[in-house]
Amino acid sequence: MPLDIVLFPHCDLHLALSSTRPLILRVCDRTAVPAGGYELARIAPGAITVSFFAPHRPPGERLAPPLPLYNPGDGQITATQPGVYLFQVRRGSDYIVGRLQVHNSIVAWWFGNDSITTALDDVAHAQPSIYAKFSDDDPPGTTPPIGTDLIGDITGHGYVTLTSTRPDIFQVDGPTGPPTGPMAARREGGLRGLLETGIPASHGTPGTPGTVDLTGTFLNQTQRLPVRVVNYAKHRHDLKPVQTPNVAHAAEQHNIVFLAEGFRKSDEETFDEIVTRVVDQMFDQPRHQPYPMLEGSFNIFKAFGASQEHCATVAYRVADGDQTTGAGLPIPYAHRVSNNRDVYTLRELVAKVGLPMRKERRTNLPDIWAAQGLIVRNRVDPTLLEAWMKHQGTGILHARDTLYGMHLGCRWADRSSGSPAVDPPASDQTGTAGLREFIAQLYEFYTPAQATHALTPDPRRHPPERFAGRDYTNPGNLILQYLTGLEYTFAPFHHIGPVWEPDDGHFKPSRGLVALITYDELDGGSNVNHNTLTALTTNKDIGVEFEYAAGDKQVMRRKPSSKPDVKCTETVDTVAHEFGHSFGLLDEYENSGGDNPKAPATSRDDISGDNASMLGFLRVNLTDLRDRQIDVTKVKWFALPRMRQSARLIIDSAPVLGGIEIMIDKRHIAPWQKIAAQNPPIEVHLRNFQVSPEGFQLPPPTGPAQILTKLKIAHIEPALGTMTLVGPALSPAPTFAAGSAVYVPLWDAHDQVRTVVEPAVRKHLTAPTPANRMPLNVDTDNQHVNDEVDIPRPIPDFQAPCKSRKLIGVYEGAVHFAGGFYRPAGACKMRSHSGDPDPLQRLFGADDGEFCFVCKWLIVNRVDPGYHSILDAMFYPKAKKNG
Repeated sequence: MPLDIVLFPHCDLHLALSSTRPLILRVCDRTAVPAGGYELARIAPGAITVSFFAPHRPPGERLAPPLPLYNPGDGQITATQPGVYLFQVRRGSDYIVGRLQVHNSIVAWWFGNDSITTALDDVAHAQPSIYAKFSDDDPPGTTPPIGTDLIGDITGHGYVTLTSTRPDIFQVDGPTGPPTGPMAARREGGLRGLLETGIPASHGTPGTPGTVDLTGTFLNQTQRLPVRVVNYAKHRHDLKPVQTPNVAHAAEQHNIVFLAEGFRKSDEETFDEIVTRVVDQMFDQPRHQPYPMLEGSFNIFKAFGASQEHCATVAYRVADGDQTTGAGLPIPYAHRVSNNRDVYTLRELVAKVGLPMRKERRTNLPDIWAAQGLIVRNRVDPTLLEAWMKHQGTGILHARDTLYGMHLGCRWADRSSGSPAVDPPASDQTGTAGLREFIAQLYEFYTPAQATHALTPDPRRHPPERFAGRDYTNPGNLILQYLTGLEYTFAPFHHIGPVWEPDDGHFKPSRGLVALITYDELDGGSNVNHNTLTALTTNKDIGVEFEYAAGDKQVMRRKPSSKPDVKCTETVDTVAHEFGHSFGLLDEYENSGGDNPKAPATSRDDISGDNASMLGFLRVNLTDLRDRQIDVTKVKWFALPRMRQSARLIIDSAPVLGGIEIMIDKRHIAPWQKIAAQNPPIEVHLRNFQVSPEGFQLPPPTGPAQILTKLKIAHIEPALGTMTLVGPALSPAPTFAAGSAVYVPLWDAHDQVRTVVEPAVRKHLTAPTPANRMPLNVDTDNQHVNDEVDIPRPIPDFQAPCKSRKLIGVYEGAVHFAGGFYRPAGACKMRSHSGDPDPLQRLFGADDGEFCFVCKWLIVNRVDPGYHSILDAMFYPKAKKNG
């Protein structure tokens, strides 16, 4: 079954009326294959429909001719006049939206890379960027302006003829053969590595040069681009120890590895310093608990690979003029420019009305937008409008040549397909059925596919056959190839790399414990590849330093610092937070007001993620969606037990006569001897916490194969660390795997096991009155983003902890939305991972960058549940005593 549809050349197209080369649109089905990776097959052009829309024309004319045309016979796009058009490509219910700019002519072109690295593989990996300068299509005094850009991205359009100067080392892919099938599904201009470059000659075997040129020819100009080919899958003895207590049994351990991205060969010492500082802080500072208490349970490695250039590729366009937001900031800018809280942010306005046209001169735009139904008029003020008018960038930044090909943000060109497609309306007349919905879908183009700080694999270095987006595991992509080939640097060269290779069918402890440190002063960080690696930068700036090359082409390059000032504290904060995702935790912060559109609808299933829940799953009233009462007995973390004593099984349990035998670390047997000696006997529990392949632990399983209660300790062998447990339901005794927990629970006054939620809090939230069955937030506004901590409302006859934001319960505002999603505490590292350096702010409730107790509990449970009792004694947010 197809995973999605993929559009070639891309989603931000350019057509020159004077060009003799056609612009061909190709749409492919992408399907996962059992061997790993994805397969593309072109869909017949006649099975595709393409609908164009002229957003800058007056209502009534936006769907009227002349519009560009799509030929269902061969997929060619034709047009008759310059302009800016939005379009919808559709196959059945699947769709992709894009933008087409029609120009009179192309006047110059250039490569958007200074060099490029591709992979030795059976598919083409790297695709060099190609940029063009177009004619100025706006005659003086045109109102409204035509608005086409002077500089555009013509990558993959076929205008430039690309040729390898050494086809034995790399080949250039392009669509060939019939209009459908595998050959027609290739990306135009992809570079397929056949022989690794930079290999010295030895024993009579010819070597390879360090680079091989790619030539491009267009407009009677030929330009050259150096190309490197790397064999990412080969074995390398590059895995060096940082802290490695148990290398020989790495497959059973939790292993962390730090990789270098954007560091040049001369920067290895800098990389080593960063890793040392990150590890020291992460495993020493109390606010990063439970990592410090679990330090001995991790192997920590590093592996350095050199890049040709510093810094990641900046994929988004940047503002290059004097404007309210400042030169060099991302387009669209995410933060507020007006002091009025009810006014849109620039990003919100761009998502609703698009980008300003070049040479835009109209001053009544808010009235025009409101009349078109695009905005709420009073949410645009003069400050915002002025900033939006200047929110433009002329050039496109060159891509950077780094080892793993990571990029920040995304291009307008890079979009994924969605479903369901909205049918084009019968006309553009106001009130026409489906018109508003169709326009809204087209304007999705102006909402970037990911945030500007997202650091993810660049689609121009990671082909669609190997990379389907950050939410997929993407087996076989070049980063996983590199990881899987890593061997320990010392004899006997243990092949440790496979511990980080994800398996979507089985849980692997080290999945996702990969930190790809990128040498870049810009703010960036993401957990990508379906929780298989964390990528982050070394600084927190948001403005891009850049320069234009001499001449009239508008060639635009970054100006990276020779040695960025590494903000190690922020780097540690990001690693600690992003590894939380690898432990099954979701983001808890908010950057969109209101509900996630899918959150309110009644659902039989909760959202995936151990620290988040959803209104549609928790709601009490299944018929009236206006009623936001929730049933907290369904909140997955409410069942997590607190523990007085705990230990981790180091081998699988085994049945013995009348009971079950378990083994723990014999160094930790003394407390269990005291428990066994007590009279009356202490009840012991045995729990097999299951972990999904993606790392999720909740909701906790409750069957007899997962949890046994009412057990007693019948016998202990201190020298071996074994205990024999007896009790009901032990015939036959189930097997509890190594890593399971044996523990003595804490009990409340009613002989119930204490959970992470205080009994008084649970009682308050389950009371039958509607006011009780609501989240604990004192601030009940779920329409506006709150980037601060939340304080719980008062609970009768209960004194919250001194830092009441740590009280465990259920709080609204999580997973990027202010409403509809819930989290366990008012503050957590998954909500704000940086600590506030101001002690007064900490005193009065500012976030201190710690994990909440639920997230601490979940990480401990994954790595070593033997620490549960220590965790509870040291960090449970206990209620203040009454009186």
